[in-house]
Amino acid sequence: MPFRTIALRHFVAWQCVTSQTPAETAALEPVKSGAKIDLTQGPVQGHILRMLGPFSLAVIALISTGLVDSFFLGNLGGEANPRAGTIALAALGIAFPLTFIGNSANIGLGAGTMSAISRALGEGETDRAKRQGAAAILFALLVMTVLVALMMVSVPMVTKIMGASGEVRTEALSYLMISLPGLVIVSVASMCNNTLRAHGEAMLPSSIMILGAFMNMAMDPFLIFGIGPFPEMGVAGAALATVIGNTVAAIYGLYLVRFVRRAVDFKAITFSTIRHAWATIAAVGVPAMGTNIIVPVGTFFATVAVTRMTSEVGLAAFSLASRLELLSVGLLYALSACIGSVTGQNGGAGKTDRVEEAFRVSYKICLIWSTLMAVVLALAARPLLGVFSNDPALIDMAVPYFYIVPITVFAYGYVFVTAAGFNALGRPRYGFVFTLLRSLVLYAPLVALGAWLHGLMGAFIGIAISNLFSGLAARYWALNRAPMTAMKSGRRKAAVKD
Repeated sequence: MPFRTIALRHFVAWQCVTSQTPAETAALEPVKSGAKIDLTQGPVQGHILRMLGPFSLAVIALISTGLVDSFFLGNLGGEANPRAGTIALAALGIAFPLTFIGNSANIGLGAGTMSAISRALGEGETDRAKRQGAAAILFALLVMTVLVALMMVSVPMVTKIMGASGEVRTEALSYLMISLPGLVIVSVASMCNNTLRAHGEAMLPSSIMILGAFMNMAMDPFLIFGIGPFPEMGVAGAALATVIGNTVAAIYGLYLVRFVRRAVDFKAITFSTIRHAWATIAAVGVPAMGTNIIVPVGTFFATVAVTRMTSEVGLAAFSLASRLELLSVGLLYALSACIGSVTGQNGGAGKTDRVEEAFRVSYKICLIWSTLMAVVLALAARPLLGVFSNDPALIDMAVPYFYIVPITVFAYGYVFVTAAGFNALGRPRYGFVFTLLRSLVLYAPLVALGAWLHGLMGAFIGIAISNLFSGLAARYWALNRAPMTAMKSGRRKAAVKD
């Protein structure tokens, strides 16, 4: 392993323990109203690595919930009845694109929240940032309630269109009828998380995600298998455990932003201020929602292709392999959470050289981490899959994924790091274009074509090609053609403040 890679890994781990600011070590006591960590001073790489450690722990915790779900559900029935686990994993494969749409909408709204607040802080408008934080929570509740209601009505028809039938469709519907309403609760936790991130914090927003994830994992075996006083719910139990975890996270997040950090101010909101705050948040949040929803839409069409062109076992293999891939992209998701606050504050302060440096540092981390994880996953593919399934046919079909896709994950990381960085600058169209290119122009058609020509192996090759082309295009455009300046986050002081 190259010394540079080893050094980076140890430095990130060291930052998790030693880089906590005085404000963060006093996290249990209220701090001065409007306090923030200034990301416009000091080494850009240092800021990114300081936040990357805690955010990585949080993302690993979230990924672990999906893996724990897959572990318990994949082993339903044990060795005596491996088909029960295969059906459960196939049901998750059907449900995943639909819950992914709701989660992606929350991510988009969170991007709008962080963009508005971080730019306001960079411009020195602390009171405006607090009003925007409060308005963001209300806006997310409104938007997600409407979106979830529409999804609940359409889910029975959509699962039929996807090709699900019999037990797989029944289990998928039982999962979705519980998990979809829970997305409204997720919106509160997400906006609290992004409000704290916009202030340059790392430990506290990470703690929101970690607490919810651990509560989810703790409840999983009780609700899936019916341990103690709990009913045996199977796939539906995994969904209920997720909702419980997210509810705990939302309550804790509200406590942090309202009473610990005092980063939101509901009392200062008037009709005029909330209208302007919502406009500012929506200017980035709505396009970012569209950008993020493109990803699960692409996944939806890919899942339809795999469902129709392979088998029940093929769908389960595709679902499990996709979940295990999160092991390699987890740190890159955390990285996209870091870059937004850095580009937002520095863009708001007019420091474009630091904005460009944030992109370069992030792209370098994408390449180093993904190369390491590609090697690890290729070596561990078969034993790792064996932990999650007792079906030899499923394992045989999923193994090639780990030889083909992980070596291209660095380029996929370029796409969402680019989107996150430009969202925070108030320029969401760049992320929209490259996400559209990756998910709908390349990913969905190439997976469908590959599955038609060569089954599941062809689908895996299609994913790899879409990652490479879209990622390299995003990196080139960001560093050579795109502006590094930030859009203004609000009106001039002479106008009505938002």
